[in-house]
Amino acid sequence: MNKSAEIFKPGALPVTTYISREAALGFTYEERLEQALNMSGYITLISGPSKIGKTVLCERVVGIDNLVEVLGSDFLNKENVWKTIGAKAGMPLSGMVTTGNTDNSISEEYIVTRENVIAYYQEHELVLLIDDFHYASEEIQRFLSQQLKDAIRKGLKVIISSLPHRCDDAIRTNPDLQGRISIIDIKPWSKDELRQIPRKGFEQLGIYVDDKYIESLVGESLASPQLMQLLCLNLCVLIKADSGNAVDVSEEIIKKAYKFSTLNLDFKNVTAVISNGKTKRGRERKKYCTSKGELDLYSLILEAIAQDPPIEEIGFDDLLTRINKTIVEDDKVTPKSLKEYLGNIQEVLNDKNRTFEVLEWRDNVLYVIEALFLFYLRWGRNEQGTEY
Repeated sequence: MNKSAEIFKPGALPVTTYISREAALGFTYEERLEQALNMSGYITLISGPSKIGKTVLCERVVGIDNLVEVLGSDFLNKENVWKTIGAKAGMPLSGMVTTGNTDNSISEEYIVTRENVIAYYQEHELVLLIDDFHYASEEIQRFLSQQLKDAIRKGLKVIISSLPHRCDDAIRTNPDLQGRISIIDIKPWSKDELRQIPRKGFEQLGIYVDDKYIESLVGESLASPQLMQLLCLNLCVLIKADSGNAVDVSEEIIKKAYKFSTLNLDFKNVTAVISNGKTKRGRERKKYCTSKGELDLYSLILEAIAQDPPIEEIGFDDLLTRINKTIVEDDKVTPKSLKEYLGNIQEVLNDKNRTFEVLEWRDNVLYVIEALFLFYLRWGRNEQGTEY
């Protein structure tokens, strides 16, 4: 493996460029998680934005070999909950168990139950991480909350990871779990924290990167350490960082690295679904004149999201301002029309699978809940706003 790939790890637990962050009162998130896991009979709830490092934090504290990750979407129904948790840990799901001595033995069919799953986790010192809890159905979330209440009392260590404004209410507001939850709210990464990743990494590689390019990386990483790791790794590829004769970093190469980083981001279908919007018979969509040609309101919303500065929570008034600044004529978008189209976008995305859950329109705020989607809108399309 090249040295740059060992230093910058966008999809794994980094070592050289792992940054320990302060949570509250001077304690680190690692210390908070260790504290939570040492509290018997408690569920640990980690809440924070997408791609902010929740899973990496768990891997760092628990250890990869002792962490069993189950996705919220893995739970298809109530009946398969404990089988899923057991299977992810490597438990056999069926077989025969023999008890007694050689002369008087009894063979019985082995059945996965909550009790033997808990025993297996304890025997192997495993910690259960339910990641993306919000992707489980509301029915499954409620059922899991009830099941886990008894499981944690019997010694199962459980971490639940979720987005802050989505579906962790099943845990936070569950009366059965009141007083049994240790909540760790992960703050967005600050610019100072993000700067440490490229500075540490490029120093290890012996490569000089001017501060202005570090600041550019910080801005485009959208408070996501994972995205920062990806940008730095791809920049290393383009400047041939492992060759011993690296090319100087320039503005041209930085922008090229951003575009290069979108090649494995598959959001074309998502963008197309949003651009197509909700079909209404007999009603032609109004188009507005922009520097990129005539665009309807669905396309204008995407253009507004992609504008500088990149932010992941856009208030309604700010979004309307961004849109109308894009229009070069006096005929502007009205608040009523924008609210209608935002509602339509939410409706069409709700009808799709979880890979389309990139935006959420709620409480007069448009949330970009997938940082990589925002980055793709900014760098994965050409100047006309279409895919390369």
